[in-house]
Amino acid sequence: MKKISILIICDNFFHRETIKSILAPIKADLFEMSTVDDSLLIPEGVAPDLIVAILKESPLYQFRICSLLRENSLCMNIPVILMGSADTERNVKNSYSAGVFAYIDLKEAMIKLIPAIEKIFREYSEQSAEIRILVVDDSSSMRLLLEDELSREGYRIATAEDGEQALEIIRSNPPALILSDVYMPKMSGLELCEILHGDPLYSEIPFVVMSSENDAENMRRMMLYGAAAFIVKPFNVEQVMLTLNKIVSYKFLLLRKEKERLAGEQKLMIAGIAGLVKALEARDKYTCGHSERVAFILAGLVEYSGGTSYDVERALVAGRLHDIGKIGIRDNVLLKPGRLSYDEFEHIQQHPFIGASIIKTIPSIADVLPVVISHHERMDGNGYPQGLKGLSIPLWARMTAVADTYDALSSDRSYRKGVSHIKALDIIKNASGSQLCPDCVRLFFDWDCQRELDNNKVGFVDSKSVSVIAAQE
Repeated sequence: MKKISILIICDNFFHRETIKSILAPIKADLFEMSTVDDSLLIPEGVAPDLIVAILKESPLYQFRICSLLRENSLCMNIPVILMGSADTERNVKNSYSAGVFAYIDLKEAMIKLIPAIEKIFREYSEQSAEIRILVVDDSSSMRLLLEDELSREGYRIATAEDGEQALEIIRSNPPALILSDVYMPKMSGLELCEILHGDPLYSEIPFVVMSSENDAENMRRMMLYGAAAFIVKPFNVEQVMLTLNKIVSYKFLLLRKEKERLAGEQKLMIAGIAGLVKALEARDKYTCGHSERVAFILAGLVEYSGGTSYDVERALVAGRLHDIGKIGIRDNVLLKPGRLSYDEFEHIQQHPFIGASIIKTIPSIADVLPVVISHHERMDGNGYPQGLKGLSIPLWARMTAVADTYDALSSDRSYRKGVSHIKALDIIKNASGSQLCPDCVRLFFDWDCQRELDNNKVGFVDSKSVSVIAAQE
């Protein structure tokens, strides 16, 4: 994925710097505008993928700026996140009606901004996966005709003058379907079809041929090379649309089925890995159920902070697998009933790297890698394995550290009982800012308080549950 660019619009220097600090982990190109007027001039050379606007509290002012963003030709297709403070529900509603993607209270920026941005680019990437057709023809009038008609049908269109140019486009950005003439200079449609048919990277792209009706021999040869259909020139545009729609619908039906098959396989694979973690923890009663409890808390925090159902699902996976690297830790260290020696602690500090080496081999769960490798990093930089500091620690890893610490504190060890829920919260509060992320600690407290209200009871994890302490988690 290319590096994204974000434009921050705000007349308050402190707020701009705060947002830049929050956005640091995603390593985007950040641009700033300190003032906004009716011209809404985007800085020269800036083509943002996202706009974050931090605006005055006046609802009319907010609505006006949102309208300007929508009316600006450079911004109308760019997602906008609006941020304000102490706004009423009506003001938020007005902002959404003006076309913003999300409205975030400034007080919740640390927790909600990055998840909102991740959601935007996940949804926009799904939308950008709309059907793209490459039209290859040496006639400019034919390319323009097909581009115009196919665009009206909702297809995204790329064009090429001949087979050579088409091949360059295909190799840099493969289309969903190719609609090609036969007779062209430099490289004919027949040659292009033959090359693509022989390349496993592109052989599955449907290839539709356009030529005259007396070209039976070439039609036969191209069908042998895998052409999906043959359209006779001169053709009726409606006939072309019917042919392409039928091919595309069938192709994407197959892709959807394949996606469902892969999703099913992924679930089985994750279940198998999670089973290994459970087997690992079952060897010692003091680790039994730890990963499942951490997963439960992490998923709760992600959901409470505004995550989607997909985010919650991934958080469950991340929590269950966060300690997968302990598979590579020696039993005499992992199962030691007392405190670890310096050398033993150095050995157990390798488990995030071991876990990362396992996860890296499975592309479908690579998104949980930051949790696996960074959940023992500390805000003050004294954590492991990389010594990351502050906001350079991935957000979900910071959340996991809080969940991990709570479960370690509230669970029994062989030489001590787990502390009470209230005591665990007090210890976590004292660790805020040094070991744990203050915003994630605050999120955890808010979530726990809400659960207390919902369940009419304090706490959510049985203090008699068993696990190992945070230093060994």
